Amino acid sequence: MHRSLRFALLAVVLSAGGLVPAKAADLFSPPPAAPVAPSVQEDWYLTIGASGQLEPDYPGADGYTVRPGLIFSIRKASQLNVFRSVDDNPSIALFDTGNFRIGAVGRLDWGRNQDDSYRLTGLGDLDMSVEAGGFAEWYVTDWLRTRAELRYGFGGFEGVRGMLGADVILPYGQWRFAVGPRLTYGGAGYMESYFGVTPLQSALATALGNPLPVYNAGAGFDLVGATAQLTYNFRNGFEAGVYGTYGRLLGDASSSPLTSDANQFMAGVSLSYTFNIGRAWW
Repeated sequence: MHRSLRFALLAVVLSAGGLVPAKAADLFSPPPAAPVAPSVQEDWYLTIGASGQLEPDYPGADGYTVRPGLIFSIRKASQLNVFRSVDDNPSIALFDTGNFRIGAVGRLDWGRNQDDSYRLTGLGDLDMSVEAGGFAEWYVTDWLRTRAELRYGFGGFEGVRGMLGADVILPYGQWRFAVGPRLTYGGAGYMESYFGVTPLQSALATALGNPLPVYNAGAGFDLVGATAQLTYNFRNGFEAGVYGTYGRLLGDASSSPLTSDANQFMAGVSLSYTFNIGRAWW
């Protein structure tokens, strides 16, 4: 990807994709100052939508591709206006006090194709993985949210993935801007799959004209960066946004012979719709 496009992506570090759940027309009002404690008598609302995101072909790549994203969230009426970030993976809160939430979270990892880069010649493809785990979210104040996710991947790789993040939230009428830092963690299984080179892979790659040294990538924090987003709520159930992320690979991920560029950019757009699904049967 040309440098000018990378800098353009960094400039658009505006985000909304995460899609703060769009509110139902009759219930939505400008974002409140703070989350509201939930009630067992409330109706539940389902938010669904999609996003299109420009992101690296694989972790460490210098080429980019466009991929679709899924927006999915279930919340009580009192939580409709609560901030949701672009990188909050699809989740359901199982314990909710208004300011503190714990629940289940899932994510799809798209994997990697050895045709994505000459650096991958001889390594073989990495299949898609499904990640499942839990999240915790805490509103320190009405304008500062912190969130942590811990997931375990199955499929193309097997191992732990984690994320720590915080967001400063600035509402203005139907607009909402948020920005904050991100730190991700990769377990040994993930790191070896994406950044390591086994002796067999090294021998095969070298035989195919891609001399790669054996490389062991250990577990650890693999990327630090920031995400910014801007959303607009139409007050009729729909919400749209734009977003951008910059990240810098760390440690073994940055030093891997498979990494073409330690600077990683993402940008995209999103649209979601929220509607009433009634009282929960559970």
